[in-house]
Amino acid sequence: KLVTVEIDGKSVEVPEDTSIMRAAAMCGVDIPKLCATDTLKSFGSCRLCVVEIDGRNGTPSSCTTPVADGMKVSTENARLSKLRQGVMELYLSDHPANCEVGEQCKVHGMADRVGLKNVRYDGATHLDLPKDESNPYFTFDSTECIVCNRCVRACDEVQGTFALTIENRGFEARVSSGGTSFVESECVSCGACVQACPTGALKEKALLTIGQPTRSVITTCAYCGVGCSFKAEMKGDELVRMIPLKAGGANEGHSCVKGRFAYGYATHTDRITKPMIREKITDDFREVSWDEAIAFAANGLKKIQAEYGPDSIGGITSSRCTNEEVYVVQKMVRAAFGNNNVDTCARVCHSPTGYGLGKAFGTSAGTQ
Repeated sequence: KLVTVEIDGKSVEVPEDTSIMRAAAMCGVDIPKLCATDTLKSFGSCRLCVVEIDGRNGTPSSCTTPVADGMKVSTENARLSKLRQGVMELYLSDHPANCEVGEQCKVHGMADRVGLKNVRYDGATHLDLPKDESNPYFTFDSTECIVCNRCVRACDEVQGTFALTIENRGFEARVSSGGTSFVESECVSCGACVQACPTGALKEKALLTIGQPTRSVITTCAYCGVGCSFKAEMKGDELVRMIPLKAGGANEGHSCVKGRFAYGYATHTDRITKPMIREKITDDFREVSWDEAIAFAANGLKKIQAEYGPDSIGGITSSRCTNEEVYVVQKMVRAAFGNNNVDTCARVCHSPTGYGLGKAFGTSAGTQ
């Protein structure tokens, strides 16, 4: 069922269960927020997205309040501005003046947006809390945390690991990885919490060692055949971080630890970037051109078939291959090899590769 709502004088038609914040976004109105994101369920903890509704008392949070037919909403006026300034003043009273990630921390930017100029409060803070740098990929700095719960919710709703929680209540409330360090906790280093964090509390270590990215390119993860889409953020030609692309059809803004953090192989000094061949197992490998390498492999396969028959060779594809690559391999086996000896480890996990490697080399260990 569709309902018509008026937001800041703009009329919009939306489904009846739509939040005021979502309806506002659909008609071009960006309501201030820190805890809300379109990848997580509404939570209403930051109290910045408050609005006024004609005929109703109070100032409800727009992210948790559903629209109703004929509703008239105000998102900007003197009263709301004062409320938002008061909320941001409380945040800044217990937040570092200079965040390590600069403009990536949305707290100072949001303070500027709501017109906050000065902070009057001077009392107890959390600015002396130690960092948790145990995770190899990211740092948790509780001094920059505003306890918005976005990281906890991302771990629950996106990843489903439930490794994070909020310990204690009131002033003592803090994000916790179960009372232990991140690396000792149930955390699987997927990075969903880092991506969800609106401050610099959770940040990639590469941001601190390399610096802020200056450009980005859209790419596909090379680790497996799922085909997760990423935005590779770079500083010059150096990769700073991989951000899962929300528009990615396979991953929809999420990824595993390999796709998000294990990209060091791309520039590793041990990476083989040119084809190499050797005549015998006792020989050293030597670099050759692609043409020579392909001809060498083709001649070797033909030699085996000539000696042992057409069914003596076949092909096994990896689950890391794309559908297109798997298709090309089976086409080569059937059309060029002249048999149907083709399989993929994606079919029944790694049993085909394990069996084939065991028969050929005496071990089923991977050859990656």
